[in-house]
Order: sequence, then structure tokens, then C-alpha cells
Amino acid sequence: MSEQATELTADKNGHIFDLIAGEIKEGNGFIPFERFMELALYHPQLGYYTKNIKRVGKDADFITSVSVGKCYGLILAHHFAPILKNFSNFSGEVVVVELGAESGDLALDIMGGLSTLLSKNLFERLYYIIVEPFNLKREALRNRLNLEGIKNISVISELKKENNFHGVLIGNEVLDALPFRRVRLRGKNWIELGVGIKTEEKKMKLIEVERCIQNQSLISRVVNFPKDLPDGFTAEVNLNFKNLLSGIHSSFVKLKGFFVDYGCSHYELMDIGRSEGTVRAYSGHKYVKDILLSPGSNDITSNVDFDWFRASAEKLGFIAHEPIDQYRFLTNAAEPWLLQIEKSGINNVENMKLINQFKTLIHPTIMGRAFKVLNFQK
Repeated sequence: MSEQATELTADKNGHIFDLIAGEIKEGNGFIPFERFMELALYHPQLGYYTKNIKRVGKDADFITSVSVGKCYGLILAHHFAPILKNFSNFSGEVVVVELGAESGDLALDIMGGLSTLLSKNLFERLYYIIVEPFNLKREALRNRLNLEGIKNISVISELKKENNFHGVLIGNEVLDALPFRRVRLRGKNWIELGVGIKTEEKKMKLIEVERCIQNQSLISRVVNFPKDLPDGFTAEVNLNFKNLLSGIHSSFVKLKGFFVDYGCSHYELMDIGRSEGTVRAYSGHKYVKDILLSPGSNDITSNVDFDWFRASAEKLGFIAHEPIDQYRFLTNAAEPWLLQIEKSGINNVENMKLINQFKTLIHPTIMGRAFKVLNFQK
């Protein structure tokens, strides 16, 4: 999900390639990779994340912790419950805000768990807020939530319009999908890597193109990047963390925030073994070798620079903690839930199903080590 995505006007029957090609021509043969990614993923009618297609699941393009089953949401509910109880001492209302809700499964799982963990009085003072920038996705979410009959879940377009929140924010695999820029080392200088067009046999194709960096924020970001790396070393730079975090900061009085994603430290991203960067595309659970091929049809992502995220958060006044493995976070958060299951009888069929889901979520070679939890607070 991208709160920075531009609402464009386009023929619903058009093709995203034509829009990208048009912008490249207007930009003298170059658009930043960030802009390509905005169009390919978030065009209101034609983007990968905005089209009415199935993206998540075994029979789709990728799986998430949410798609594994209800276990993930139930554990988060147990982790959030004491936080919400504490915050309720400072405010008449408490909230759980979710970014990147996709079909709404996590909202329903968390609220189902909280409905049994919180007192009736507190649950009635709780509001679950989904932030979804795009009209069609907002409508789909509202329709589904209405069918479920849960009244205290709402879907809004923008977090910046809300304020005085006390509560929790969760973003599951949100940061890696924020549009980012790409840079490449040439002759001991960092240049920008964007997207251009090449015509072969009367057919146009998208290609990588290079130019001097013109964006001042990008210049400021790469000024301290190492220059002793091999020529052609490529990296990703996300300039959208600040905008995302500033909206969160202005909306909350008291916050415990959690972003769950894959990534590493800046030092690790600058390792010679990652000379081609970490950008990649997925379709049908397989890598797509050419990330510029078939825009709007593939997921595009890269590893999150956790150091840069933390620095961006701290600059705005948040307290940002070191990321921890999902394995460690969920194991600690699940303790009260596991005790509850033990009391109710672990051999129960439903409980066994949840336990198997839990094993998948924490397994080191599946999700336990790959995903990290970024905890920040205000």
C-alpha cells in the first residue's frame, strides 16, 4: 500500500505500459524507478495492488503471515490487549490502525481475538481503523466488513486527517512495497537508475537507464554511501519513510507501532554480495527475472533498510527499537495464547490447526527468520 500513490485519470480499458511509456517520453527518455513502481503497483485502475485479482495465497503470487491462518491475528490480539488496556486509562477511545489490509483478514482475526480478551466496556470503546488510499479497495473492504457485521471497524482514505489517537498501529509487509529509488555506482560517483524505452523490431520494451542524480533528497541520502564498491554496484533508496511516518506521528498521542517485513541493516545492504541490489518481482510464487516486464502483473519489492527506517522514525520523535526476528517476537507474544490453548485442551482439532499455523510462522527456514518486527513508539 502506498499513501503517496497518485490518483490518476485513465481509461479503464487502457494498458499500464502505455501510461509508463507516455511519461518516459515526456521525461526525455527517463522516469525514476520510484515513479515506475507507483504506476505499476498503484495506478487506481491498472496497478498490481489495486486491480481486483488474487495476490495472496498458495494459489496466487505470494503468501504472508496473515494468509497462513487466524493464528497470526490471534497472537497479535493477545499482544495488543494489555497495551490497549493501558492506553484506555488516558483516553475514552482506543484504536488499532492497520496499513495494507488487503482483503481485511487480519482485521477480522485481531478483532475476533480482542472481543474475548477485552472487557465489554473497553471493546465498545475500541475502534479498528483500516487506512486504504484507493476508492475501489475501500469499497471492497467496507462491503466485506458489513457482511461480517462488526460495527467498530472503519475504512478511511488517509491517516493524516485523523488525530488524538491512543493505540496500536500494525503494518504487515507494507514498507517493502513503498515505491523506492535505485542508485548505481559509476566512476566513484552514485548516479540514479531509472526506466526508459528501447524499440526492437518495431516493438517497444522498458529498459534500465542511468542519469546524474537530480533529486535533492536522494543526493542527501547517498552522500555518505561508500564509494569503494565495485563499479556498477546497485542499491535501493526509499525516500517515502518520512512521509509515511509523519502522518502516523501527527495522528497519535500515544502509540505502540509494529511494522513486519523482510530487510536488514544498511551495512548488510552495502555488502559486495548484493552488488545488484535486492529489488525483485514475483508472480505465481516465482521470481520474475525482468522486473520491468509486464508492469501491473507482478509484485515488485526490495529489502527494507532497517537503519534508515529507524533514523527516519527517530528524527520525527519516535522511539525506534532494533528489529527482532518474527520467530522471537511471536514466541514471546504467543505465551498467554499458548497457555490458553493448553487449558482448553491442545488435542482439540481447531487448536491443533492453530498450533500448526504457529509452527509455520516461527519456523526459521519458512518465516521465522526472514521476517523482522520493527517496534516503535510515541
